Amino acid sequence: MPRPTHRTAARNYLPESRLEDLALRLRRLANHRGYVREEITSPLLLRFLPAPSRTPLRGVAETYASELRHKLKEADLDEDQVAYLILHAEQEMDIAHARQTG
Repeated sequence: MPRPTHRTAARNYLPESRLEDLALRLRRLANHRGYVREEITSPLLLRFLPAPSRTPLRGVAETYASELRHKLKEADLDEDQVAYLILHAEQEMDIAHARQTG
C-alpha cells in the first residue's frame, strides 16, 4: 500500500489523551522551579513552552493550559513529533530537577 503524500494532523488520528499527556508534561516543565528556558536545546519543544515573560504561575496557569491545548491541536503534529516532545519534556524535567537539587 503506498504511503499518503500528505501529513495528517495529530488531532485527526492521535488519541486525545496523548495530546493531553503532552500538555500535562509541558505544563509541569514550565512550572518547575529548576526550569531554565534558555537551556532548552530543542526548537520544537521551545515552540510550546511559554516565553520567559509568560511563565505560567498559579494565577495564569489555566489560561496557559487552555492556550497550550489549542496550540497543540492546531500544530499539525504527527505521532513521531508527539513522541519526541514527550520524551524531551521528560528529559528536561529530569535536568530541571537535577538543577534544583544540585
